[in-house]
Amino acid sequence: MRLNRKRNTRETIYRVIIVVLTTFAIVFSSVTAPVAVADMSLSKAVDKLIHAHETVFANSYAKVDFTDSNRTGTVKINTAFVLTKRAKVTIAKDGESYTYDLKSDMTVEAYPLQMGNGEYTVKVLEQHAGIQYKLVLTAIHNVNLEHKYAPYLHPNQYVNYHEDSVVVKIATELTKHAKSDLEKVEIIYNYVVKSLKYDSHKAATVQSGYLPSVDDIIEAGMGICFDYAAVLTAMLRAVSIPAKLIVGYVEDPNGGEPLYHAWSKFYLDEGEFSINASRINDSNLVRVDPTFDSGAKSNRKFLQFVSDDNNYTKLAKY
Repeated sequence: MRLNRKRNTRETIYRVIIVVLTTFAIVFSSVTAPVAVADMSLSKAVDKLIHAHETVFANSYAKVDFTDSNRTGTVKINTAFVLTKRAKVTIAKDGESYTYDLKSDMTVEAYPLQMGNGEYTVKVLEQHAGIQYKLVLTAIHNVNLEHKYAPYLHPNQYVNYHEDSVVVKIATELTKHAKSDLEKVEIIYNYVVKSLKYDSHKAATVQSGYLPSVDDIIEAGMGICFDYAAVLTAMLRAVSIPAKLIVGYVEDPNGGEPLYHAWSKFYLDEGEFSINASRINDSNLVRVDPTFDSGAKSNRKFLQFVSDDNNYTKLAKY
C-alpha cells in the first residue's frame, strides 16, 4: 500500500506539471516569432528625425526615450499617432535580440534592457504586409545601469504594474513586519501559491500575444503559468527584491518532448530559502515555480524537480 501511495503521489505531481504546460506554447509563440523587414527604400519609409537628443529619438511615426534608462533598466516607446496596422519593437545588443509588440494607440510602454551595460539598438517597425514589417525609426544609445539589477526592479511590458497597483499594495502590506528580504520573499511566494488556482479554461482559450494584467489576475484568483510568474515577479519587485520573469522549456517528467513554460528567479545576498532549502550565497539566483507548487503543494519530489537545473532551459528573460 505504501508503495502504491508513493506511485500515486508521483503520478499526481507529474499530471499537474503536464496540465499547466501544454497550452503555453500558444502564448509564447508570439514572443519568439521572427519579424521580416520589408525591402523598402528608407527614404520613403522613414521620416527625417524631427527631434533627436542624446537620450530621445523621435519622428512622425514613433518616439524612443532613454531618458531614465540608466536608473530603471527600461526604455520607453510609443507611436506618434494611432496606427491602423500592427507595430513591433526590436531591442538588440551584442548579437542578442528581443522582439515585442508595440501598442498602436500612442500608449507609452516600458521595455526591459536586460542585456546589461553597453550599446543598444532599438528599431520600431510598422506592419507592411502579413509578417513583413517596414522600419520607421532606429535609435542607438549606450546604457550604463545605476544598479546591475535595475531591469529586475522596475515594471515593464511583461511585468506591468505601478505604484497604485493592487499587487503593490498587497505586497507592501504583507511584508511590513518582515525582518529580512528573505522573509519578504517567502511571505509573497506563499501568498501567490495559496491565492491563485490554475485556470484550465483560460489555458485552452488564450490568444497569441497575450500579456498578463497582474491586478486582474489577483482579482480573478486564477491564471496560467505566465500569470503566476508575472504576479510573483511584480510583487517581489514592489518590495525591492530583484526578480526575473523567465520563459523557456521545462522537461517532461514522463519523458516526452520539452514543454513551454514560465517561471521566476529572485536575487538575494545570503540566507536559506525555506521553501526548498536553497542556500543563497553572494547574490545567488533561486528558481521558483509557483504554478507547479500551486498544484503540488510543495511536495518533496516537486521541489527536487524544480531545483534541478537540467529540467529548465531559459529562452528569454524579462
